[in-house]
Amino acid sequence: MENYILTVKDLTKNFGHIHALNKITFNIKYGDFFGLIGPNGAGKSTLLKILYGIVIPEAGDTFISGLNLQYDYKKIKYGLGIVPQDDNLDEDLSVYENLIIYAMYFGIPKKESIKKSVELLTFFNLEDKKNSKVADLSGGLRRRLMIARALINNPSLIILDEPTSGLDPEYRQNIWSRLRALNESGVTILMSTHYMEEAEKLFKNVIILNHGNIVLNGSIKEITLNKKSLEEIFLNIAKN
Repeated sequence: MENYILTVKDLTKNFGHIHALNKITFNIKYGDFFGLIGPNGAGKSTLLKILYGIVIPEAGDTFISGLNLQYDYKKIKYGLGIVPQDDNLDEDLSVYENLIIYAMYFGIPKKESIKKSVELLTFFNLEDKKNSKVADLSGGLRRRLMIARALINNPSLIILDEPTSGLDPEYRQNIWSRLRALNESGVTILMSTHYMEEAEKLFKNVIILNHGNIVLNGSIKEITLNKKSLEEIFLNIAKN
């Protein structure tokens, strides 16, 4: 477990008669850019919500940075960055205020939070929107701000749920470049997507979920070694 920032063992979650997750097991190494893909209803959202700490599994263990999620979530959250699919920014606040106030949840001193907020605004090319109300931002700018906000506590692991969904190609490319830079700086990334092109361009390793089971687990290079695209593989799995 020492080499892994995230370890999932026999994770199980049921909703009545529906097996959302069926004893899934996988690991993510420190510094990985790890992908999570699967058709609708595969169990992706359930898995991410468990990692967020908002859904409790029936069975199994999850360890983040060596800590058990079930018992140590309060400690874990300080090293975790979360970007949910649903936009939960405060529209009544400015871009800058969203960062500063979020930093308060982690007990970050004001001087440090100001410094970090300025760095993040620069990194995500949001300096000119610093004082703009969130309600006035485009969808692409809001997604950038959500990712920036998730980094305010300097997380070692950031989890993103389809961060480019619904964005036009230019904004998607912009977010890709920021995520690559984050990963190159040492941040481990776990990200779900339904864009196979995005998966092939960004991910180092990936799991494909279907009906609550892991049906494919490996590196992008290994999976596409036979020159079969990830999209072809995904479509074949989704048919079953």
